[in-house]
Amino acid sequence: MSEQQKYTPEPTDKAGDTKRKTRIKNNIGNLLSPRYRGVIFTFLLDIGFCFAAFWAARAAMFKEVDFPHNYLNLEIPIMIIMVAMPICLLALFNCYNVVWRFAGRIEFIKFIGAYVVSFLFLFIVKLILAASFNVDLWGTLILLYIVLALVMTAIPRFSYMVYGYFKHIRRNTVDDDSQNKPLRTIIYGAGNVGAALNGRFSSNAAEGYLPIAFIDDDPDKHGKSIGGNLVAGGLNDIDEIVKRYDPDLFVIAITDLTKSQLKAIYERISRFDIPVKILPPISDAQGITHSSLTLHDIKIESLLGRDEFRIKQELVDMSVKDKVVMVTGGAGSIGSELCRQALLFGCKHLIIFDQHENGMFNIDQELRKKYDTSRYSLVMGTVREADKLATTLKKYKPETVFHAAAYKHVPMMEIAPTEAIKNNVFGTKNVIEQCQKVGVKRFVLISTDKAVNPANVMGASKRLAEMLVQTRAADSDMQMAAVRFGNVLGSSGSVIPTFLKQIRDGGPVTVTDRNIKRYFMTIPEAVRLVLQTGALASSGEVFVLDMGEPVYIYDLACNLIRLNGYVPNKDINIVISGLRPGEKLFEELRYDKEQVDKTMHEGIFVTKLENINRKKFDSDLAELKKIAEAEDETGIEKKVFDVVPREARDQAIKERESSIRAAEAEAKMTDGEHAEKNAVA
Repeated sequence: MSEQQKYTPEPTDKAGDTKRKTRIKNNIGNLLSPRYRGVIFTFLLDIGFCFAAFWAARAAMFKEVDFPHNYLNLEIPIMIIMVAMPICLLALFNCYNVVWRFAGRIEFIKFIGAYVVSFLFLFIVKLILAASFNVDLWGTLILLYIVLALVMTAIPRFSYMVYGYFKHIRRNTVDDDSQNKPLRTIIYGAGNVGAALNGRFSSNAAEGYLPIAFIDDDPDKHGKSIGGNLVAGGLNDIDEIVKRYDPDLFVIAITDLTKSQLKAIYERISRFDIPVKILPPISDAQGITHSSLTLHDIKIESLLGRDEFRIKQELVDMSVKDKVVMVTGGAGSIGSELCRQALLFGCKHLIIFDQHENGMFNIDQELRKKYDTSRYSLVMGTVREADKLATTLKKYKPETVFHAAAYKHVPMMEIAPTEAIKNNVFGTKNVIEQCQKVGVKRFVLISTDKAVNPANVMGASKRLAEMLVQTRAADSDMQMAAVRFGNVLGSSGSVIPTFLKQIRDGGPVTVTDRNIKRYFMTIPEAVRLVLQTGALASSGEVFVLDMGEPVYIYDLACNLIRLNGYVPNKDINIVISGLRPGEKLFEELRYDKEQVDKTMHEGIFVTKLENINRKKFDSDLAELKKIAEAEDETGIEKKVFDVVPREARDQAIKERESSIRAAEAEAKMTDGEHAEKNAVA
C-alpha cells in the first residue's frame, strides 16, 4: 500500500448513530416502563423465593446448611435446575402477564398447573441423575421444595386479593355516613354473570357498588357463598332479605329473561321502592366482558304486555314482499313504522301518503339514510280528498294499502266531533272506493279497541270505519279487513311520554282514575302483526291482536316513577284528576256477541261479526255526511250514537261523574289519609 493510499476511516454517520442510541434508549425505557417493571420485579422475586424454598427444603430434610456429600460436584447444577424449573414453567403458563388483582379461576389453575408440571419434570430429572450419575435426589425433597416455592411465590400474587376480601368485609360491616358511601347492592342471579358482577364490584370500589348478598331461586345455591357474599334465598324470601341487609340497589344479573319473567321479578322487588338495574343480554359469542357487565335501567316496554310472538315470514311475504305498498297516514306513529317494516321486508316500492308536513319531512330524512330514494315516494295529501287519492292510486298502482290515517285523540275528537266523522269515516270511505276502482288487491284498516262499545266520538268513528270495511267487502274483489289493537307504547301524545314529561318536570303525575286500565303493545310488534294480518284479509273480517293482560294506569305511573329513580307519592306525587269526557275505565277488544276464532298466527284472532243492513247503513252515512258538513256538533254526536249503540256512552258519562267526585274527595284528604290509601293501592 502506497503512502497515497493510506487508510482513512469512513465518515461517521451521526444521524444513524443518533437513531441507534435513541432506539437503545427507548428499548431500555420500555423495559423500565410500569408494565415491564412489574414483570421484571415479579420474575426476580420468584427467583429469590425459589432459592429460599430450596434451602428451606434442604435444611428441613438434612438438618444442615451444607449440600449432602453424595451430590459430589453436581450440587450447583442441581440447585440451578430445581430453581429454574418452576420459573420456566410459570413463564410458559403465562403467569407473568397477569393482573393478579383481577385474577380468576383460570389464572389460579395455570399457577397451580405450573408447579404440578415442575414436580413431574423434576421427578424425571431425579431418575436421570440416579441412572447416569448414581446421584440420589430424594423425591420427598422435590415435593417439599415445590410446596414451599408455590406458597412463597403465591404470597405477592394473591395478597392483594386477600386484602381486597377483608377490605370488602370491612366495607360491608362498618357504617360509613360519608357522601361517597357505596350503594349496598343485592344481586339477583347467582350464576356466572352474577359471580362476575360480584367480583367486579368487589375489586372496583370506585364504581360505587358494594355487593352484600345474592338472591337466586335455585334452592341448591341457598346458604352458599360466592366471592364472600351469601346466597341469602329466593324471591319468596325477599321480605326477610331486604329487612336483614337493607339494600340501596337491586341488580338483575340474568341476561336471558323473557318479558313475563322480568315482569314477575320486578313486581316482587318494586314493592320496596328500591332502585332496580339490569344487565343487557349477553350472547354466547360475546361472552362476559367488562362492557357486557354495564348496568342499564329497565325500560317500561319490558314490563308491559306479554312475550312477543315470533314473526311468520310467509305471511309477511304474502302481504308486502315484492309488492307496491301504500300507507295512508304514513308519517304518524303507526304509519311510519308500517313504512319502515314494509321496506325492511322487501316491498317493491312504498308510497307514503300523509298531510302532516313535519312528519313527512322527518320520515324522509330517516329513510334516505338507509334506502335509496327510488325505493319510496312521498305524497302530500289528505284522505278527505277523493281526487288526490284517485290520482295517487292511478299513478303508483299499489297492490296492498294499509289505511292508518285517522284522528286518534279522544279528548280532541270530543271537542271536534264533525272532524272525526269527516276524517275517520268519510276519509276511510274515500280510500276504499278509490282502491276498488284501480284494482288494489289488499286493503287493511288500522282500527282500535275503542271501537268496541264506543263511549266517545273517536271510538264510534272507528267502529263506523270497520262497518264500512264489512259492508264494502261483500261486493268487492279486493281482499279487505280491519285490525283492532290497544294502546301502543311511545306514540305521539300517548300516556307514557306524557308521564315522562311530568316526571322530568318534578311532578305531579296526573292519572284520571285509580281503576282505569288499558292494553299496551310496542309499536314494532303491533305493526309486525298488522303486516301478517294483511295476508289473512279476505272478506271484511275484523282481526283482533293478542294484547296480553291490561295494565292499571296508576301502576304504570308508579313503575315509571321508580324506573326514573324516584319513590311514588314521596319524591313524585300522583294526582287523581277524574275521567275525561268520553273516557272509559277499561277498553275491550271485542263485543260480547262477537265470537273469536283462531287464525294460522297464534297472536291474531278473527271475530265473527253480526250482519249489517247495507241499505240502512248507507242511509245513515248520507245523513251523517250532511250533519258533518253543516258543522252541527250536537247533531253529529246524537246521530253517531244512534248508529252505534249508545249504552257505553251513557255508562261512561256516569263513570266520569263518579270519578270526578272521587277525585275531589281525594284532593281534600290529609297527608296521612293519602299515605294510607296509597299503601293499600
